[in-house]
Formats: sequence, structure tokens, C-alpha cells
Amino acid sequence: MSTTPLKKVFADTTGKTNLYDEYKIDRTDNPIVMNLFPGTTGQSAVSDVIIDSTKKGSKIQGTITDFPLGSGKSLVNKFLEVYTIITDVSTVTNQTSLEFSISGGPAPYRTRMEKTVQEQGDSAAYKITIYFTDFS
Repeated sequence: MSTTPLKKVFADTTGKTNLYDEYKIDRTDNPIVMNLFPGTTGQSAVSDVIIDSTKKGSKIQGTITDFPLGSGKSLVNKFLEVYTIITDVSTVTNQTSLEFSISGGPAPYRTRMEKTVQEQGDSAAYKITIYFTDFS
């Protein structure tokens, strides 16, 4: 049995589940961390975290809190990619959602995305791409 890499699953993500943005950081030793909260009760998630094609985390299950990405000076002009598959296992609703945040720069960054799947047990693919820019 072969498995499809998470990155390949995301080829058809829509605007509702695909985010591209920038995050301003200083060239300092301040740690930059991310948080990822998949939906509400009844949703399971698996994520990959990649910085400039280097995996920082692979097949991380569930919520990700205070995940260290690196220092401000080490991340300037690099890309963060987060690929998450959320599966709806709730019998109450078919809505999936994802909350994402980054801190450590001059201001925190937060966003929320959501998608309704057709049936219980279906999955939604979420892709987040953040470009770290120099604030100074």
C-alpha cells in the first residue's frame, strides 16, 4: 500500500483552505513560534511543517502549541509551509476549521479558515504559506 505525500493532496485546495501571507520579523535572536488549532470536538488532524523545503515536523497529530520555528534572524526571507488534513468525525456537523497563529515578531499573527465537508468522515486539506519579511 502506498501513501500519498500530504503536499500532493493539496494541489486542489481552494481559496477557503489555502492561505498565502507574510509575517514581519526582526533580525534578532527572538524565537518565532506557531500554534495550530484544528477545529472543534469531532475533528482529527495531521500536519506537516516545512521551512524552505526542510521538514521541521512530520505527521504531527492534533493541536500544535508553541512550535519553535527558529529565530527571527534565521527565518528572514524564508517560507513556512503548513499542510494539514482535518477529518470530520463529528455526528453533529460537517464543518471543519483551522486556527493558526505566529508570535515572536513585532506583532502577533492570527487567522482562521473553515470548510464544510459533504459527509461525516470526509477530510478537508488546508495549506498555509507564510513568507517571513524583514521588519527593520
